[in-house]
Amino acid sequence: MSGIEVFQDMVLTGPESARESLALALMKEVVAPWRFDPAGSERAERNALGDKGILIFERKASAGIQAARLVLWPRDEGYYVPNITPAENGELGITLYNRILSEFAETIAKPVARRFGFVVSITSSNQDLDDWLDHEAAVALRRFSGAANKSTGASHPMDERRWFDFIIAVHRSGKRVGTDHLARWLEDVEGWDERSANKLASEFERGMALLEREAETR
Repeated sequence: MSGIEVFQDMVLTGPESARESLALALMKEVVAPWRFDPAGSERAERNALGDKGILIFERKASAGIQAARLVLWPRDEGYYVPNITPAENGELGITLYNRILSEFAETIAKPVARRFGFVVSITSSNQDLDDWLDHEAAVALRRFSGAANKSTGASHPMDERRWFDFIIAVHRSGKRVGTDHLARWLEDVEGWDERSANKLASEFERGMALLEREAETR
């Protein structure tokens, strides 16, 4: 695959009038190794400055999977998962995060959601430029990366011009690629070294901020 592995997003979308019934069913019908965490959900609500209906589910550790907590955060159309965190110290990593999310979706979220008219949607675990940028910006970045001297970044005048063309194309499109995704794509897909990829991502962020500020002052 030409893309990079990324953290997946999950959204439960359906009638707002049925969201409370969905939440009650999710809490009641959760199955092992998962459990609903009422105390954690209450704490999250107290810290959420007004958001109500936050649900936290905890997964027990099992072979190859450490204990983790998954948050369902309310939205007008249903719920979304903003994060999955380890129950203890450490980090999950992308592959394990996505594995836990998929398990929750298949064993709990989907079976319950369909009864209330909700659809569970999960983004792809492998994404490429075309998932983040419009066609013109993606072409501009590929043009820059393909022609650039990867040992000097965007320092050559022609490379710099192609790099600026990419930043301008992103600004005009209104779509935005995260700097973490940009750096990883440059390194993992295009073969830039880590230092250069991170430097370019930082320059991209600064360039976008400058263009956005210029637009604000018009």
